[in-house]
Amino acid sequence: MAKSFTAALVMTSFLLPWLMGQDDWEKTRSIAEAQHEIVMLLIKNKQYDKVLPASKKIFALNFPPAREYQLVDHARLASASLSDQANYTLAHQLLDEALKSVHTKKSKATLFKEKALICSKTGQDGQAMKFLEEAVRLEENP
Repeated sequence: MAKSFTAALVMTSFLLPWLMGQDDWEKTRSIAEAQHEIVMLLIKNKQYDKVLPASKKIFALNFPPAREYQLVDHARLASASLSDQANYTLAHQLLDEALKSVHTKKSKATLFKEKALICSKTGQDGQAMKFLEEAVRLEENP
């Protein structure tokens, strides 16, 4: 079963340009890349009221499952930057929006781990444990 799943993933990654259209994916990737840089500059310049709306533009893009990790990477980097500036509430909100946008259990598990990390930084160990347990549950039941 696992070998069939792996083979399907490999086939999907090779067929992705034809299934989605290479031009469509390149456009999505390019928009997401530029929008990510906008978000990071907003964080750097402490324009926090604009961070979530700017991130939602990325989350609204049509990422194919094989590329969803790139959406997750944006959420992780942006939430880490927010955490570094002690803006933990906004970091959680950003991760919550990302969780609404992803479809794979692996992506959801990764985002729950990020939420746990933020909780751990702020001394909310009980909540961190709940997020980690949810991540494990998702990873155990692919």
